[in-house]
Amino acid sequence: MYIFSLEKDDIKKFMNCLLRENSFDIFRVHSCEITTFCTFKVDGALNKSFFDEDAVPDGGRCPWALMKPVLYGIIKGKRLPKLFKLVLAVPEDKLPLLHENCREAYLNILYENGRLNFTTGTMQKEFSLDKAQDRAFEAYIKKFFKKLGLAVLEL
Repeated sequence: MYIFSLEKDDIKKFMNCLLRENSFDIFRVHSCEITTFCTFKVDGALNKSFFDEDAVPDGGRCPWALMKPVLYGIIKGKRLPKLFKLVLAVPEDKLPLLHENCREAYLNILYENGRLNFTTGTMQKEFSLDKAQDRAFEAYIKKFFKKLGLAVLEL
């Protein structure tokens, strides 16, 4: 598990990358919770029967690109949300690129009390004491944030 934060000055830039740009569109939504005037909870599991047969997204989780405008509509406004929790998952077809034993990989995002914190987590296909998949995902996330021009603060 990798735990990090961003400088306060980078929070606005991160939220812009997340909600307005396509930087995070490679990810799938596992879950989300937003507290504004009420609390909104989202399960990222796709309801495939909602889509036309030729328009069903791949995988079992909703693509971030599809969910992003819905969540942006909840968040936008003059007041910041009291709470924003988002769990993004690496798509299943990309997991072998991280590590052969990687079953799932998540980026957890938590904005609360003016602070933005992140954690990463992975799940193995087969039990092993080797943490190579964790290190591989951590390295990927560090590189990803650096590419976005965001300096991570390790906690």
